[in-house]
Amino acid sequence: MGLLFSWLNLWPSVSVFPILFMLFSPVKVFAFAAFIVLALVGFGFYLAARGGWRRNGYFRTPAVILIVIGLFIAFLGLGNGVMVATIGIHIEDHPIAALTINGLAEIIVMLAGTVLISRAARQNLLAVFRLEGIRETPAPPYVLALPIILVAQVAGSAISAIWERLWKFFPHLYQVLDHYESASDKTMQGLVTATGPLDLALILLFVAIVPALAEETLFRGFAQSNIERSGRWHARPYVALFVASILFAMVHGSLFKLPGLFVLGLTIGWMSYRTNNIFVGAVGHAINNGFIVAALYFSPEQISTNASAGLVGTEALSATDALWMLALLIPLFALLLYFFSRATATLTARGNSEREVQAHLWMPTLPAQSDFLDFHNYQSND
Repeated sequence: MGLLFSWLNLWPSVSVFPILFMLFSPVKVFAFAAFIVLALVGFGFYLAARGGWRRNGYFRTPAVILIVIGLFIAFLGLGNGVMVATIGIHIEDHPIAALTINGLAEIIVMLAGTVLISRAARQNLLAVFRLEGIRETPAPPYVLALPIILVAQVAGSAISAIWERLWKFFPHLYQVLDHYESASDKTMQGLVTATGPLDLALILLFVAIVPALAEETLFRGFAQSNIERSGRWHARPYVALFVASILFAMVHGSLFKLPGLFVLGLTIGWMSYRTNNIFVGAVGHAINNGFIVAALYFSPEQISTNASAGLVGTEALSATDALWMLALLIPLFALLLYFFSRATATLTARGNSEREVQAHLWMPTLPAQSDFLDFHNYQSND
């Protein structure tokens, strides 16, 4: 079940609009309208924040939401524009080319785009992209990251199964959404199924490695760090974790899988916060995606058969089974998080965000790119 649920984590590697072109117009209108509404809501949210774009040199929550939505729309526009111009709308006939184009779009927009925005805002890149904790992060958090992500995904599949059944109370809407989700899952399966060693290597690159780096840079790096460090009196790690996880879940473009993706985002974001090291979550993210690609390559018949009822297995999982699954998984999940918390208890980089907020509180003109630890040294020597 965790294997099937983790398939949804591959989805951002492929833009959604070429698939929408192959569906009926109501779905295309619904998807396009959703992105427009999100952009308008983000812009309105920013206008409502009278404090402006930034605080302490970091983007505040409304600005982060607006920037993330704008970057995602840019990613879709770039990826789909190049794709339609080069291979047309039938991306299933050119899977490697489609994955390559979207992988490059992720690098350009999600990774390079956020770095350029942070540089333009004169932010400390080590702080924004959670690179401050790399040196002091021991091996156990890296080892624990993968089982934690896998358990979170299995639990997410159970939550998504219950969530999907609630939508059946609205049969007409459910039918449209189910048609979209089924078509997306089928296309995704065809794109990430390798037919040879070279295909396998390219798919691993553009489905496992590139998305892990690009998505972690955007969500756990840029979004989560800016919100966390833009607090007025204190750092806001849990507000940042919640908002970044919501954004992460929404941009995957799957309403049925939304709760599971939110749980996954919370899990990876929490590990990134505990270590202040973006690579802890990125390594688990990449290995998980790579595991799915390898499973499809070596056992395509078994995976395809299990995926026929829905790639996350929600259609085959009853509400009762989902509840039993959660009852079994929650204690295991809590135990893994406890071990991870113990393994990261002594890390000091986690407190850098709070120290920086306090430095700006006492010295409001302190630039964001300065070494705020020097400020504390100055205080102690005064």
